[in-house]
Amino acid sequence: MRSLLLSWLLWFPVSVFSASDPVDALRSQRNWEELEAFHGAVSRSFFENAMERIYAPTAQWRKWMRVEESGVWIETGELPGEQGFFLRFGEGSPVVSPSTWSGLRGLRIVLDPGHIGGTWGPLEERSFAIGDGPVVQEGDLTLAIARRLAARLREQGAEVLLTREAAEPATPLRSKDFWEEARAKWAQDEVRVAALAERFFYRTAEIRARAQLIEAWGGADLALALHINASGFADPEKPALHERNDAHVLINGCYLDSELASPAQRLELLLRLLQGYHVEEERLGRGMVDSIRAATGLPAYQYAAGNACPIDAEQYLWSRNLLANRIYDCPVLYLEPWQANSKGVYEWAAAGDYEGLREFHGELRPSLPATYCDFVLAGLEKGFSVEP
Repeated sequence: MRSLLLSWLLWFPVSVFSASDPVDALRSQRNWEELEAFHGAVSRSFFENAMERIYAPTAQWRKWMRVEESGVWIETGELPGEQGFFLRFGEGSPVVSPSTWSGLRGLRIVLDPGHIGGTWGPLEERSFAIGDGPVVQEGDLTLAIARRLAARLREQGAEVLLTREAAEPATPLRSKDFWEEARAKWAQDEVRVAALAERFFYRTAEIRARAQLIEAWGGADLALALHINASGFADPEKPALHERNDAHVLINGCYLDSELASPAQRLELLLRLLQGYHVEEERLGRGMVDSIRAATGLPAYQYAAGNACPIDAEQYLWSRNLLANRIYDCPVLYLEPWQANSKGVYEWAAAGDYEGLREFHGELRPSLPATYCDFVLAGLEKGFSVEP
């Protein structure tokens, strides 16, 4: 599957852009001509099932994709009827996966430590402390997890890429580079301009830079986006810990109508569907859910808004359209275990990585990164052992 795609990219490279160009850093680099490689790749039933069950179960996707017996007419413009592309259906599925577990040797796995951490933690709003207690930064924790997990994966023969190896951005751009783009949206509001320029830096440009690293590496069999969940404080001026603790796993999907209206997102969705990434994501996601639940005993997180859709009956595995799980060109599992600002996790998370056991709330525990690595490895074995 990847050899077909990579040979096509010799003719239609995905990312011919400068990492230091702020305009390029904010826009998709995909080309509608890439779909030419996928004529006959999927059947009509495969296509419709993927759209209805994973990618757009709550959206009016047929406004943009008109399914016919022999293929699907895809709107490629900003408005229906402007321009389009006809993709011919084939007879089957693009996915051929081993049905038995044969170990990690030879698998190419990307570890994506969520956020940035370090001095950037407060800017990206992933840094907090309770009173005079220790500071917890998601970006620092996820980097510790990635370093430990990378070592264990390599011990088992996997090839591993970290999208960052320090508490520094992958992108060379900074907030100041996006003032012009931000001002175009909020010309008269300097506060909003500043906030948007910051988000363009640490969210959009950073994720796109990481996607470019994955592409330059030659692609992967799987990317693991490593995160730790947290909930908003009832009073941000007086943050306090809460009782709730939970976990969930995300795969790409559940596109909203507003997202399908974007030609770029429409194309990025189709490139994932036609390569069968969602099949691998669901298979491996179910294995990861079982492993996390067995290791932590945590209940499933529940989304209140309509921007995510449950995949399993327990509502532990969800589809959601995030920039990282949309543009990383491989199957992506987005892991969100624990609530870092819960009473049972805060002090444990603040301790970072360590060897052996330490006591928290009367219980001896290995470090949070060590526990995380254990259930990821168990989840990979379980997921790869299941037929898609």
